[in-house]
Amino acid sequence: MIINRVSTERDPARPRSRRWFLGLAGSSAIAAACGGRTGSTPESESESTSGSAPETPAPTTSGEADSDGSAGSETDLPGVDDVIIVGAGAAGMTAAHLLVRHGRGVRILEAASTHGGRIRAEFDFVDFPVSLGGEWLIAPESELADIVSDPAVPITASVERYDPASSSGYHDDDVGLVIEPLGEFDYLNFVDGSWLDFFDDHIVEGIADRMTFDTEIVEIDWTDSVVRLSDASGDVHRSRHAIVTAPLAVLQRGDIRFVPPLPDDTQSAIDAAVVWGGIKVFVEFTERFYPTFLEFADSDTRTGQRTYYDAAAHHDTDTAVLGLFAVGTAAEPYQALSGDALRDHVLAELDDVFDGAASRTYVRHVVQDWSAEPFIGQAYLNDHEDPAIPRALATPLGDRVFFAGDAYTSHDDWGGVDDAAQSTRDTVARIVG
Repeated sequence: MIINRVSTERDPARPRSRRWFLGLAGSSAIAAACGGRTGSTPESESESTSGSAPETPAPTTSGEADSDGSAGSETDLPGVDDVIIVGAGAAGMTAAHLLVRHGRGVRILEAASTHGGRIRAEFDFVDFPVSLGGEWLIAPESELADIVSDPAVPITASVERYDPASSSGYHDDDVGLVIEPLGEFDYLNFVDGSWLDFFDDHIVEGIADRMTFDTEIVEIDWTDSVVRLSDASGDVHRSRHAIVTAPLAVLQRGDIRFVPPLPDDTQSAIDAAVVWGGIKVFVEFTERFYPTFLEFADSDTRTGQRTYYDAAAHHDTDTAVLGLFAVGTAAEPYQALSGDALRDHVLAELDDVFDGAASRTYVRHVVQDWSAEPFIGQAYLNDHEDPAIPRALATPLGDRVFFAGDAYTSHDDWGGVDDAAQSTRDTVARIVG
């Protein structure tokens, strides 16, 4: 059972954290998964793709950004941007969107060749978007409007809760398969969409010209009032402020060098943090023979989580797709395999539960191993982490370098897209004053 550590200052309007819900619903493994549209091309046999936030001050109308992304009222040094954001995932895109709303000059430098980070989706596998990364909203539906932060923009995305009458299965060798009603479960699922669709429809259009791809930042020099960000090609980008949204695993590997070195408290938090790796597997079958959720005796431990779930839920489709979500040590047996071997392992596991139905009805599958993903290498900060760790990670470096993302937060939960958005609103509030 996951024990929730709830701050006494938690906003009562915000749902309990992932840890509380997972323990309550008995579906611990369905955490808001680790993280653009993917170019994966699944085949019939196998295929692998490698407390409440302070309010952000109201946007100003002065200092509109120039076409080069610099705001005349904020940047008075030639060649120096107002704000450079490292990473075009959920946090980076939210930060750019909010800062543009405040008339600030912004550029996003992304190491990969597309935006999205861990909110990746596969649009060519079946007839609905398959969320290879971040999938659920673990916050009130109003969080979507908070991310957009513009009352004039209608929210076209739709989300739904799971039907309490949905089936929840549990299997072990002693009792076999037991299926019961899911009960109340406050995860929200996108209807005929995904987190990536939401960002593409509401955020990306206004910041697309500010994104630069294939630009891996390898050094951040915050010695003086101008931050110098060096990329892997040797180019140096200068700004008054920098927001680092790179996944925590990137900092743990030392892929970004800081000059001067990070403060001891920050570096100690980076070193001490336990970041879970993660993998998601989606299998198409000719029929739906499985419950909405399926768990096992080892589905929820302090070192990892795993669950199977109906990935077609809340989509207008007759296609049967079962998703596997696994993080931490629970992901390692799957990550040790690839190709046909991984497919056969998953099918054998399901055959044992459903009397061979998986192999009889298998069509194809797609895999996303986030631990092996370049420039990411992780799922998210483990659910049992000491809350002091993400709080330390959220501490800015003076008034120049800031951190934003699902692991860099002073709130009572982490690891989800909504947590990344909350963290980003805090950071933007600090920058705009």
